[in-house]
Amino acid sequence: MRFGFLAFAATLAVTVPAFAQTAAEQPAPAAQPQNAAQRFEAYATSEGYKKAIGQMAVMGASVSNPACKDQKAMNRAELIFYAYPQFDQGLHPVSGIWQDRIRMDSCGKTAYQNILMEAQPSAQPKIALMMPGLSAATPPTQNLVLKDVIGGLAAKKCTDVSQIIPFDTVVSKETKPRKVNPKGVLIEGAWQEVWTFQACGKTVKATVDFTANGKGGMTHKVKL
Repeated sequence: MRFGFLAFAATLAVTVPAFAQTAAEQPAPAAQPQNAAQRFEAYATSEGYKKAIGQMAVMGASVSNPACKDQKAMNRAELIFYAYPQFDQGLHPVSGIWQDRIRMDSCGKTAYQNILMEAQPSAQPKIALMMPGLSAATPPTQNLVLKDVIGGLAAKKCTDVSQIIPFDTVVSKETKPRKVNPKGVLIEGAWQEVWTFQACGKTVKATVDFTANGKGGMTHKVKL
């Protein structure tokens, strides 16, 4: 598996240094805008950032759909902020967590890869691949759902996690509209998603029901 901050170490070892090297070659502007939103917009549209995100998205797509040998990162579909990035004097943000959703051309079909970024006080951000597709679940909840899916598949005699490959996620039904407060915290919502895996040679679909808990988190229930 390759999700959260615990996995895909090999991918990070290849990709992140390229990000750092490219960014380091770009001198900081003489007069940087003070507004955090302006700083982040400049950062997220820089060539070093876009190159690193694109490389990571292609790697994720190659894992999710290994049958396709022609994966292309097309453009940014969405930015999701969990803690808005803040800057000091350096190039990289010193705090903040966000997800960059990248629209992919996967052998002529549209797909999505999600890259989670966690800023560090004195280093480049940590980068991690999350579930592919259009899931509205937060990263911690995604990891909990994955544990439940792996446990459910183990009960069905699919115990080799290297043979459990996430393929896609879609929101299939919304029973209560999702709402966020002025700080961007999810406070209401109930919806259903379908997560598709290639597991031990078979296509497996997990139905996941999510309910916001009013505190920024959510509960979930998985059915395989």
